[in-house]
Amino acid sequence: MNWRIHTLSTGDLLLPGFHESGDVIPTHAWALTDGTRWVLVDSGMPSEAEMRAKWKVEARGGGADMLRGALAAISVKPEQIGMIVLTHLHFDHAWNFELFPQAQIVVQRTELFHAIDPVPTQRIYYAKPSYLPLLDRRRPAGLRLIDGDMELLPGLSVMLSPGHTPGMQVALVQTERGTVGLVADLGEEYSAWFPADPRATKHPSNAMRGSFRPGSIRSESEMVYSGSMARVLTRAAIVVPAHDDRIPRMMPDQWWSVPNEAV
Repeated sequence: MNWRIHTLSTGDLLLPGFHESGDVIPTHAWALTDGTRWVLVDSGMPSEAEMRAKWKVEARGGGADMLRGALAAISVKPEQIGMIVLTHLHFDHAWNFELFPQAQIVVQRTELFHAIDPVPTQRIYYAKPSYLPLLDRRRPAGLRLIDGDMELLPGLSVMLSPGHTPGMQVALVQTERGTVGLVADLGEEYSAWFPADPRATKHPSNAMRGSFRPGSIRSESEMVYSGSMARVLTRAAIVVPAHDDRIPRMMPDQWWSVPNEAV
């Protein structure tokens, strides 16, 4: 079964000095269709007002209205979304799912437990509105807790990929041109995946050739994080990170491994 993937812009975080790509950190989610069904991978970030009130961080866009608008731009209504795959439960990826009371949310059991009791350095990234409402959803119709790798639908699988968080999962989506790894924050920019490639990073390092640069926000060791990235590449023809503005907007129509390599 082949799917089409639409990239959805869900807002920007304004964090000076946080990423090599600049002070504006874009956030993305993805809407997938096999021609009859619609699946959402991640559900976006809070609104500007919520970001200021809760985290004292400036933002642009975000919130339920922006997500609803992004779906409307591809002629999709919230009630058409039958499944939501949450890669992890950080606030910028697991907000706004109240728009989809009819959808089944799929999350790793380990991730839900970690959201409730995270490692200290990650407490700021988990917020009660991004995990407590999950507990009220009827199981399994409204909430499906899984353990490890699993095929969810024909052509759509998830891979448990600890690193950024213990229960991080990557969506593996089959298209007519190959399998796309929607990696979200497991290497949130292309520079993490291709640290020696000048097309991916402003600071290429030959010493990093053939390896990865794990993100600074992580619950696992560098070895575990890099191992998860390597494992993803055994299954995915291309990877699509969540916080890089150079990612393809529609797949398989647009297709590249690193920016500026459209084929």
